[in-house]
Formats: sequence, structure tokens, C-alpha cells
Amino acid sequence: MIRRVWLLLAGVVCLSVVSGCLGLPSSSVVSVGRGIDEQVAPEARIVVPAPAPGADPDDIVRGFLRAGAAFQEAPEGESPVGTAYLAAASVDRWRPTSSVTVFDRTSVVEMSMVGTDRVRASVVGVAVIDEVGRYRELPPNTVVAVEFGLVAVGNEWRILLPENGFGIWINTDDFSRVFAPYRLNYVGIGTRFLVPDVRWLPNGPRLVTALARAQLGPVPEHLRGACETGFPEGAKLALDAVSVTDGIATVVLTPIASTADALSRREMWAQLAGTLLAVPGVMGVILEVQGSGRLAVEEVTGALRGSRDLGYAEEPTWTSSTALVRVGEELRMVDMTRLGQVGDVKVNPIASDLPAVPATMTAVAWAADGVGLAALDAQSSVLVRWRGKSQIAVPPFASGLTRPAFDALGRLWVAGQADGRSSLWTLNGLAAQSVSADRIDPAWLAGRTVIVVAPSPDATRLAVVSRGGDGIDRLDIVGIVKDTTGLPKGLTAPQRVGEPLTRVLDTVWMDTATVAALGAVSAADPVRPFVVEFGQGIGLRRRGTVGPEENLVPAPPSPRWVVSTGGPRGLVVIGAGSGVLVRVGGGWLPLAGADELIVPPAH
Repeated sequence: MIRRVWLLLAGVVCLSVVSGCLGLPSSSVVSVGRGIDEQVAPEARIVVPAPAPGADPDDIVRGFLRAGAAFQEAPEGESPVGTAYLAAASVDRWRPTSSVTVFDRTSVVEMSMVGTDRVRASVVGVAVIDEVGRYRELPPNTVVAVEFGLVAVGNEWRILLPENGFGIWINTDDFSRVFAPYRLNYVGIGTRFLVPDVRWLPNGPRLVTALARAQLGPVPEHLRGACETGFPEGAKLALDAVSVTDGIATVVLTPIASTADALSRREMWAQLAGTLLAVPGVMGVILEVQGSGRLAVEEVTGALRGSRDLGYAEEPTWTSSTALVRVGEELRMVDMTRLGQVGDVKVNPIASDLPAVPATMTAVAWAADGVGLAALDAQSSVLVRWRGKSQIAVPPFASGLTRPAFDALGRLWVAGQADGRSSLWTLNGLAAQSVSADRIDPAWLAGRTVIVVAPSPDATRLAVVSRGGDGIDRLDIVGIVKDTTGLPKGLTAPQRVGEPLTRVLDTVWMDTATVAALGAVSAADPVRPFVVEFGQGIGLRRRGTVGPEENLVPAPPSPRWVVSTGGPRGLVVIGAGSGVLVRVGGGWLPLAGADELIVPPAH
């Protein structure tokens, strides 16, 4: 058996040099987004040579894997260079974007002969991307392997791909040149919020067409029941491509789109605007129906320049920078933008319209209206609620309660144990009288214990941390399914994020597609905050960082939970015995006198 170890190098990158112009053109041409299957090169070209005459099997496989990064580089009407390494029977089995394996630029790809006519390649992977562009980060040290058959064509070796096809392997340097994350948008049911689903797509002139086509698809499973789409079932692009003229993308749909009602039409416009305006060079969107012209929406007469022009928001807005700090039993006001400058929070004004919180209580939550308040007793078995200074009884419903959290609509969310199993509960946190908590028992939680429940800023989803019988924690994003009155009645299927994390103490939303997780990758690692971007993982390894442990946020002492005041450096940790810890420079600075920091939800 022959065994060779080699380092897969990046393809040669050729940057196009554009000659200087003496003036600007007086008119512009129509730029057409190409069909999804066309081979088009991005601006930064990745050039890979064709097979060398007489190359041995090892070199043929090496060249083919390297050529995967250049799958868009073929001139018009020609096949990508990667097909030159394949036997004729395998050309149709090569579907580059059907499965993408990403590995670190410094990783060594190992190859070995299996018998006389097969080669096995393996590498430690960073992530995989499926055929619809969903990114899944792999746990550290996950080995990805593939076996290729070999056949002699004339006097040259060529590759036989697996019967189920093959995508590409690509290193992190080339990956960042070829692919980028984009948000497809769906509408939270009963809201005017666009809820994102992140997909990775190859860059290039066909990108606008690919995004438009993907946006026409159904609501993904992890949002189904919590979100809707304005596009009627069966709606498709009427043309092979989306044209872009003077920065305006014109999307032409098949006639079924004209059957949509007024609300669905507005949603279609808003969804496409939210998705396509993220593409560089696209400054407006026009939506038409084949044979009928513009899809009529009263509010839009020209190109739509943003989803907010139709009243749809992609991110909630913070109406105040004020937070609360707890000093003993007192609640004091503090400006979140100046936390790192506060020497002693005792000098801040007391929140005179809010109650004193007994020292035996903990995990204080504050509603967006500035009046609602909640906390737990010392045994985490009683939920305590206030409206202003008036305490309102909450009938007992569970033990082992998690830290309560208000959503932007004023509902309180908490998890706990009852009847021998872990469940979630929600109640109207703004009610002026005593109300019972409603139980939500999704089937996917069976056998797991909920540790954290955190509602999203747009009140459409929850971040749920749960622990399995094996002691491994997982962080899931789920949609909130509501009845016709807007009351939560269930949760959607979970979408796992931050997969490498096996221990998670707490999580908090940073925006509608990002959470911070207080956790660790392995049991031996210290707990620290990680920024988890949906569809992008915890990110350090994807960027090809050498020694990612050197780039991590420093581990705070005795962390309990994490609070977001805006941005990665705005993460604040609440420690056991150490109080409020603010990120300053390369470490954590205690906020003198503060026991807890309480931030209201965006609204």
C-alpha cells in the first residue's frame, strides 16, 4: 500500500486588473443574473491547471480536489477544469454545490491507495454545507473521508466518483472567496418582522438569480408554523435569470403570483427586498408577473429600496439605552453605553417606580414597558412578578425554574420540572392581576432537561438550551407557534446552532440572527462567551485562524449567565460571587457594587 501525506494548497488567485477610464459612460448596459447552472467566474479568480500528462493516481486526485474551488471559473460554453480529471461516466455525478466540505487552510489532507484502483482522501473538517446552502459546523477533530475509484482512459488515470455523487472540498481561504452567507427572509405570523434563514451561496453574476429562486421556496421546517411566506405554492421565476439594470433587480414570476391577496403581495415585495438588497450593487427591487406587468402593491410605485418602506423590519429597535443594576435590594438606573466608565453604581439614581427586590430573590427580569418585573425565589421554585411596586401572585406550576425572560410583547418565558419531565411555560407578564402559566411540551424535548429559555428580539423564536442524558448540552433555535389570538401554543422543530459547544450555561440574543452562548467546547475547557451566528457557527475555525484558543474571549470567573448590551464587546457576564463583569481591554472588570444587570428586550 502506498501512503502519501500532502498539504492541499490554495489555487492560484488572479486578481483582475481593470484599466483606467478617461470618463464615465453616458448610459449603462443591462446586467443579467445568469442561470443557476451556468459556470461564471467571480472577480477574484482561482486558477487550477488541467491534469498533467502521465500524472499518477495520487496527483490526479490531488488535482481534482484542488479544482473544486474553481468550479465557477470556466469560460462561457466550456466545462470547469475539474471535469478533466473525471472519467466520462462520472462527469454528471459531480455536482459542486450539492455538498461542500470546508477544511482549515493549514490542515493536511492525507491520501492513501486502497488496493490498486482506489484512493482514499481524508482531512479534519471545519464545516459542511448541504445542497440548499445550510452550513453545519463540525465538532473539533472531525475527520471527513472519501474514496474515489480509478480507471485508465487511454494512457491516463481518471477518477470514478461515488454513485451518489460528490461535491467539493475547499479550504477556508478559497471558501471565503467563493461563498458568502445571505439571508432568506420569511414573515413572522401576525407581525411585520422579517425572520432570517441563513444560506451560503457561491458569489458571481448568477447570485441574484440563485437568491430569488431560493426565496420562492417554502418556509423551512424550523420556522414552519411560526413564519409565513407571501409567495403562493408553485410560484417560480418566469425567466431563466433575474436582470439587474442600473442597480435595479427585476424579478418576473409565473402568473400564479397574481392570485395572491394584498397582504401576501406586500410580503412578497418585502421578502425579496430584504434578500436581494444584501447583494452588492443591488439598490432596488421590482417584482413583476409574466404577462401582467408589475405586481400591484399600493405603497410601491417604483423600485422598492428597502423592506421598511412597506413597514417590515429586519431588526427591532432599542428605544432606550437604560438598564437596571441591582445593588443589594435596590434597583438603580444605568446607561448601558457607559458601563465601562461607571466607577460605582451606587451613585446612579434609584428606580423609584420599581420595588425593592428581597436579597433572597435572584434572576431579575425587566419588561420592555419599564413597569413589569419578575424574579425567582432562592429555591428557584417560585416565580415572583411585579407591576410597578405592586407584587402579583403567580400560582405555583413547577420546580427547578430557569431564569425568567420577558419577550418584546410582554410575555414571560421560563422552564422547569413538573410531572417528572422538563417543560416550558409562558404567561402574560403585563397582566395587572394573577394569571396562570401555560405549559408547552414539544415532543423533541423528551428525555432532555431545559437549562435556558431566551426569546428573540422580534418575539418570533426562542433560543433553548437543553441537556441530554449523556450530559451534553445543545443550543437550539425554535419558532413560537401561536393561535389566532396571538397566544403561544407550541414550538416548531428545532434548528441546532453552535454545534461544537457541548456545555452551555446560558444564552442571550444579540440580534435576530446571532446569540451569545456562555459555554465550552469540551468538558475540560473553561466556560466563556461565544458569539454564535446562525448558519455560520462559532466562526473562528471557518476563518482559518491558527490557534483559535488564542483569539477567544477570556474566561470570566465563576460565570452564571450572560447579558447583551449591544455588539460582541457589549457582552456582560454575571458571576457567582463576582457580580457584574464588564469587558474591558483583554479582561473582565467588576462593576463596583453591582449584583445583577437587567436589560429590557428590544421593542
